[in-house]
Amino acid sequence: MKERISPAPLSKLKGNQYRIETDSKLYYHFKGDKRYIRRYYKSITSLNINSSELFERLHKLVKRTHRNRVPYFISKDQYLYTWVDLQPNGTIKSIYSGERKDPKQLIEEDYNIIYKRYESFQQLLKRNGKKNSNIEKKMLVITGEHKFNAEHIVPQSWYGAKEPMKGDLHHLFACQPECNAKRSNYPYDDFSNYIPESPDEKIQNRCGVTQFERFEPEYGKGTVARAMLYFLLRYPHMIQKSYSKKIDIQLLFHWHERFPATVYELHRNKAIFHIQGNRNPFIDFPQLARKVAFKL
Repeated sequence: MKERISPAPLSKLKGNQYRIETDSKLYYHFKGDKRYIRRYYKSITSLNINSSELFERLHKLVKRTHRNRVPYFISKDQYLYTWVDLQPNGTIKSIYSGERKDPKQLIEEDYNIIYKRYESFQQLLKRNGKKNSNIEKKMLVITGEHKFNAEHIVPQSWYGAKEPMKGDLHHLFACQPECNAKRSNYPYDDFSNYIPESPDEKIQNRCGVTQFERFEPEYGKGTVARAMLYFLLRYPHMIQKSYSKKIDIQLLFHWHERFPATVYELHRNKAIFHIQGNRNPFIDFPQLARKVAFKL
């Protein structure tokens, strides 16, 4: 099958890269976003309330304002690579390795993956004939062998790969497939024998370390912590109990505080706000993280 790349995402990417190259304020304008923030949270008259009530108010806000619930493939192809995940210089950084990537290349690779999956599925159906034995498991194997350049901070298996969680841009990031595979669907951890922030620590497998079915990323700890905290606020009780009990909430707080949001995350939050309608409160008000009674 001849591979064809849709011109729409590439055209959108090129236009956005030109915009931020000519005017950096189009990437992120601090004063302009402050006005959006004030209007967005105006219904919450006080943040000095008990932790359970604060959770309920913030949850209702981010759920009610999540008006545009974009499906995963549209989120990834039309928004993530073309605007949301761009760095100030128009490139993309892989969330776990920090390696710079050309977003045009990511778009092209993902389109090629679609065709590779299609061809593999067709071959599977021919081999299988009318037999249905284990075909779903075999299809999952094919999907795992041909991964996209995207990572769900809360793994899809934790919530049955359902929408709107799957397409929610607040926890969707660009990520090279080998790092996606390295993390698998393991919860985050911080290993005493691995300090990626140290200049003396060599990069291990470009992505991080996996031990005992837990994963510590090489890069992006604060970013992934805030993304997971958002998910816990937006979708309480949607993570299967067998997975939610493995979440180390204190570790997320630690990473959130040790690695504050940069202009990249501020840009992401504002960009997603304009697409979906809702925001990540832990980027807008970092001090709220420990004040909220999360429901795990």
